[in-house]
Amino acid sequence: MGRDLQDFALIRRVLRLRAFQFLVTLPTAALVAVVLISTWVGIEHPGFNFGIVFTWVVWWGALLLSLVFLGRAWCLACPVGAVGEWIQRLSLWWRSSYTAGYHFRWPRLLRNMWLPTALFVVFIWLDNGLGIANSPRLTAALIAILLLGAAWVDLFFERRTFCRYVCPLTSFIGVNALVSVLELRARDREVCRTACPTKDCFRGNSRNYGCPMVEFPGAMDTNLNCILCTECVKGCPHDNVALRLRAPGRDLWAMTRPRLDGAASAAVIVGLATIVPLLTMTFLPDLRGALAGLLPGGDASRLVAVAILFAAGIATSVALVYAFSHLSRLAAGDPTVSTRALFARYAYALIPVGLAKYLADLLDHLLRTWGALADVTRALAIDFPFNRAIPGRVTVVHLLGPSQTYLLQAGLLLAGLLVALYAAHRISLRVSPSREAAFASFLPMAGLGFVLTLVSLWTLGIGFF
Repeated sequence: MGRDLQDFALIRRVLRLRAFQFLVTLPTAALVAVVLISTWVGIEHPGFNFGIVFTWVVWWGALLLSLVFLGRAWCLACPVGAVGEWIQRLSLWWRSSYTAGYHFRWPRLLRNMWLPTALFVVFIWLDNGLGIANSPRLTAALIAILLLGAAWVDLFFERRTFCRYVCPLTSFIGVNALVSVLELRARDREVCRTACPTKDCFRGNSRNYGCPMVEFPGAMDTNLNCILCTECVKGCPHDNVALRLRAPGRDLWAMTRPRLDGAASAAVIVGLATIVPLLTMTFLPDLRGALAGLLPGGDASRLVAVAILFAAGIATSVALVYAFSHLSRLAAGDPTVSTRALFARYAYALIPVGLAKYLADLLDHLLRTWGALADVTRALAIDFPFNRAIPGRVTVVHLLGPSQTYLLQAGLLLAGLLVALYAAHRISLRVSPSREAAFASFLPMAGLGFVLTLVSLWTLGIGFF
């Protein structure tokens, strides 16, 4: 394990501040307020609307990068979840004696990733079908719905139920945070199990809140649900919670209790990055044309066509991972391990392939459309915070040409494939009785990772050449 970052006195003092999370959230809340005003009343042109560029280029890019280096740190800073929490607690950071709402427990049937994964698919489908990322008003509506949804859910249910079980991004962020080089864990689980009857990190006490994500650090072995709020760090009476650097992707093979819902979510998210773009680029124009005569005008034909291709792409992705898991079972020749159990493990290994594709798409925006950020910032400054004026000129900055950008993207995809191959190798050693059986089990999943990477290379190349 890596060194505990709390060994550095400054980091330790900051993490133990009662107002730590509020101080992190405050600037992002101010930015989201500006974004909301800009997208709601600002100029319609997406190239000059600050809220559009900040949300879909700056925020999305920062989110993807943070998943690699900081895990679910965005959830720590997210004002959407914070607003619901502030209302529920009737406080911004201090331990209040009073609370609002009913504090019901979330239904057991929904304590999984099926609902947030479905909502993430709907979110991506609507973006592709309606162009949310190019519409200031739709972007404003999306932010408002999330804010109101978080406040409503957290008024009825305990802790951060919205963030854990409802938010459309929670499955995407949680699954990809498994790749992160940062982890928060109990130093010694035996201390949590036998020497701590109060479990203050989970239940809270008179001075501190318990984990808002309903996680017990003494049993936590992945980044899947940890938002790094540090409530457990402040509340642990035994100073038994560490914040450490570790090998990237370690959760992918080291988790002790891989869940089927998480594995399915991983397969869906990887499919949205690889298989779905392949199908939409290949079949969307023809399918939309075929539907145009059957459906009313406007966006109906595009929405339905995108929905059909999304369903086909997601089903194909999940089926491929399950089929290759079955091939791994047959190759290993171990009848004691079911295909379902292998799927629940191997699906996680493919997460770096999908994350690398998302990062490669981001790289195109950063290197070829960087000038837009200067334009929208200038437009916002002219009419702050309403963003209703157009600046006098358009800045076009291409930091690299198409070929150079594609080479960097290919390098990202290769890095993602290598991490996925290593994760699949480590998983094969855990599920197989011998090294020979492990290698035989590993090969089909390695082949699937390679094929998905080739698909991503092709779809990225079509955009350039």
